[in-house]
Amino acid sequence: GVSSFNNEPRYELAAYEVSRLLFAPDEQVVPPIALRSQALAPFRAVDPAAVEAYRGTDAVMFMVQCWLDGARPQPLKIDEPRFAADLAYARAISRLNVLTYLIEHKDSNLGNVMLTGEGTYVRAWAIDNGVAFDSEESDVGMYWKALRVDAIDRALAERLHSLTLENLRDRLGVLAQYELVGSQWQPRQPGANVDRLRGVRHKGKLLQLGLTSKEIGEVERRRSRIVSMLDKGKLRVL
Repeated sequence: GVSSFNNEPRYELAAYEVSRLLFAPDEQVVPPIALRSQALAPFRAVDPAAVEAYRGTDAVMFMVQCWLDGARPQPLKIDEPRFAADLAYARAISRLNVLTYLIEHKDSNLGNVMLTGEGTYVRAWAIDNGVAFDSEESDVGMYWKALRVDAIDRALAERLHSLTLENLRDRLGVLAQYELVGSQWQPRQPGANVDRLRGVRHKGKLLQLGLTSKEIGEVERRRSRIVSMLDKGKLRVL
């Protein structure tokens, strides 16, 4: 059904799309990720336990994501002295935390948030975002679900001010669309949202993934809260 707890492709795609909405290409905090399909039999050479996405289709779906060379785990806390003294680290962590707050990240495994680079080139990454949005909570804590930083990057603050609910609907309502061709789901240009109340929309040979109206509304609510904090001086600008 292309949907299960801790295995939710549409949430992974949505996290990447939120990152793309907020940040310049060299400031992304979610590595590029995509949904792909293959006939079931050859894919079982990789994963013998694989099953078809939908019964009778003989097609498996799977995620692919860019690998981060030299990545190391970010501890489940923010280095406050470093945040205050190191502008590059502060910007990297603030970008990360705004992203995890907006998507309501609920899976704070130590390895789910990584750092790459050093000095002025340090980057923070959210690499596992399947337990987020309207998902159930994981049993390993939700450290990154809350907005923990007291300052954010100026460019990010400006972007958050300019975003609208309509922007979010346009980008998050339909994240991916596929057509079943033989034994593979072939990607298609996303079309009109066929059901705003459902995240996985499957009818015949059509498969569409996106966030529901409720989930998008919650992203907008959290965005508005950050903007309000900025306007009231409760959140500084770096």
